[in-house]
Amino acid sequence: MLCLLHNRLVTSNMKAKIVEFLSKGRGGYIIYKDETGHIKFFFEFGGGDCIAIIYVPTTDEWKSKTNREIAQRQSILTFIAEQSIKVQAPDCYYEISENYIEILNKKTS
Repeated sequence: MLCLLHNRLVTSNMKAKIVEFLSKGRGGYIIYKDETGHIKFFFEFGGGDCIAIIYVPTTDEWKSKTNREIAQRQSILTFIAEQSIKVQAPDCYYEISENYIEILNKKTS
């Protein structure tokens, strides 16, 4: 099974940022694209309250693995997390850690 979804955000300066979701079985890839190029992140589906885990380079690895400045890291990861929630998991929230983004179910009482 192959599923590819696109989500595009055009910023005020008319430069598009895109997140694509490519699912293959129990995991797949999230591809972030902007005017500089693209970055591919592996993800896998979680268990329990964890819907998915998106693996990201650590702060120390960021520049060498993404060819992006460390100053861009937080905004790129936040964009990926927010678009993942918007497109794939609207009833969830995210937590960004040093080497992954977790997509988690909102707890209901």
